[in-house]
Amino acid sequence: MPLRPVRSILQGRSATLLVAACLSTLLAAQDDSTKVMLKPTFGLGTGMFAFYGDIGSDHSNYSPLLTRVGYELRASSPITPWLEGGLYAMHGRLGVNERSLERNLNFESRITIGGFQFAYNFNQFLKPDHVVEPFINLGFESVEFLSKTDLYDAQGREYNYWSDGTIRDIAESAPNAGTAVIMQRDYSYESDIRELNLDGFGKYNERTWAIPVGIGAKLKMGGGFDFRVGATMHFTQSDLVDGVTDESVEGRTGDNRNDRFLFSSFSLNYAINVDRKKAKRLSEPQLTPEQMDMLVLKDDEDGDGVTDFNDLCPHTPAGAKVSAQGCPEDGDGDGVPDVMDDELATAAGAPVDERGVTITDDMFLKDYLNYKDSGNVNFVTSRVESFGPSRKGSSAKPAKRVYTVQVGSNVEGITEAQMQQLLSIPDVRTIEHGDTTMFVVGSYDALPEAIRRQLNLNNGGITGRVMAEENGRLIDIGPEVASTQGGMGSDAGGPVTKGEAIVRVQLGAYREKLSKNIFEGVNDLVVLKGDDGLTRYYTGSFTDVNAAAKHKVNMLLKGFDGAFLVAFKDGKRVSLKEAGARLTGPENLKSLPEGGISKDAIRYKVQLGTFAGNVPSDVMGKYIEIGNVSSVTSADAVRYYYGSYTTRAEAEAAKATLVQKGLSDAFVVGDMLGRTIPAEDADRVLIGK
Repeated sequence: MPLRPVRSILQGRSATLLVAACLSTLLAAQDDSTKVMLKPTFGLGTGMFAFYGDIGSDHSNYSPLLTRVGYELRASSPITPWLEGGLYAMHGRLGVNERSLERNLNFESRITIGGFQFAYNFNQFLKPDHVVEPFINLGFESVEFLSKTDLYDAQGREYNYWSDGTIRDIAESAPNAGTAVIMQRDYSYESDIRELNLDGFGKYNERTWAIPVGIGAKLKMGGGFDFRVGATMHFTQSDLVDGVTDESVEGRTGDNRNDRFLFSSFSLNYAINVDRKKAKRLSEPQLTPEQMDMLVLKDDEDGDGVTDFNDLCPHTPAGAKVSAQGCPEDGDGDGVPDVMDDELATAAGAPVDERGVTITDDMFLKDYLNYKDSGNVNFVTSRVESFGPSRKGSSAKPAKRVYTVQVGSNVEGITEAQMQQLLSIPDVRTIEHGDTTMFVVGSYDALPEAIRRQLNLNNGGITGRVMAEENGRLIDIGPEVASTQGGMGSDAGGPVTKGEAIVRVQLGAYREKLSKNIFEGVNDLVVLKGDDGLTRYYTGSFTDVNAAAKHKVNMLLKGFDGAFLVAFKDGKRVSLKEAGARLTGPENLKSLPEGGISKDAIRYKVQLGTFAGNVPSDVMGKYIEIGNVSSVTSADAVRYYYGSYTTRAEAEAAKATLVQKGLSDAFVVGDMLGRTIPAEDADRVLIGK
């Protein structure tokens, strides 16, 4: 174990000895009835630390489960059947990277924790044979931290954050800013925050007390093992873990609240010293063999007149007629006893509900639509997940296997050079699978056609491999490709020709990815996420600038006010003049149109409900009573909306009024020129994120 964690744990030895003495006293005071409990228990676990402080705005833009890793070691013992006490040690890293137009701060801190806590398991309210055991915990701990920040790269060059989102080696305001070189952060936290003394805090103490408060659950696995998951918020008594407070200067100012951090973890635990003799005595029967025989042979638990020994259908409903084997009569064979069946003549094989009534297709569809809308989520069921030119002009997914050329993939984002190269290929498409975006070219019925395209791309400097595509899913067919390629000859790829300029329409760029239904009707949409964190949206692939300009006008009419033309040729960004335009402007790939979408096109409304079939009369009565209700009919359902508002706050206020009138399922959605979008996407468009 490293020296610093050991030192931190030893510093709390006085508190540890005190807790140990208390545990020993309480254990000695237990009576004989509690000696069957497991004691002591040792556990080892891991989890994720999430920091809530001045840097990162209380972790507002991050998931609490996606941050630095930590480890914990625990030793505990039951004090009573419902209270457990224990000691623990933890070690890990905290960190946040804040990147915005206002300020750019980051830190990472190595933390070591030692303390004690008590856990209450709700034993009084659980069944004696329970397997899952919830708990809450509260404790006291010592926290030692060592915080650093990343200000320089490995060559000692200082990071300068420019307003265009890049990092460069010279300040944007410097006289020689024109010679600045773009840099990439190395995420090596080399500068000690306390030693930098940027805010004049001096040699402050890098140690503090904290109060952990958490919840969790324990799963008993048997054999002395249990598995625990939980989340604990550690409330520290210091505001200096990230080195920023309300007294910081030069744009670093935070708030006056103390820092805190969340540890979401799971652990495996083993308990020893089980009083097996006592447990065995408790499990032994206290009845005589004669009494046991009487219970087995004569008992009738469900009262149907058939003893349990002969009853093949226990728990028969009260009042049901049964056979000699104790099974209730079921005349129509739908699995529901006649005594509980509201439909005694169900058709053979028809699905039924718990009352034996046939479930129709309309009922299935209605329940499914209600389930989808219960999450307040807009589902798009008629759009494909692969965008760009499709085979033979069809916009639908291929119904059979076709062949394509994969030219790359990414998870985090691609560079500007990679983006220019991809956009130079006229029929490039994107296929999204989970968090991964795959870039493919072409769609061919015959494998040799795809191989020829691959070789042509390779000769032009673009590396690719042939894949099979089935319903938007890529399949590796390396052996099949090798076998086919062997019989095609060495010149199968054909000569390399210089490509024509490709003109596209960029609709906008956003910090957060937008939902696809904002772009409804844009069937050739190409979505590219860059390494600068921006997601860009393109449409069209033209060799004629006039045709591209006409397409841009169509996009303007759809509400994309920030749409502009951009041209590519042979893997590079070129001017519109090189692409055939008479005039050129300041448009470029790095441009970030303000929003990209017309803010005047955005409205909010309240979705009241979704129905497959007739609306119940009482519900329709409420719609008529409130007025200002509109409907949108799709292939499978009708959705009803209320009002039209320019701000989210107005729509939320209207929703609250509707809920008070009994429309409890109402929720706010966005509207873009008649296209329903999530309210969150409408928010992003209005604030230009």
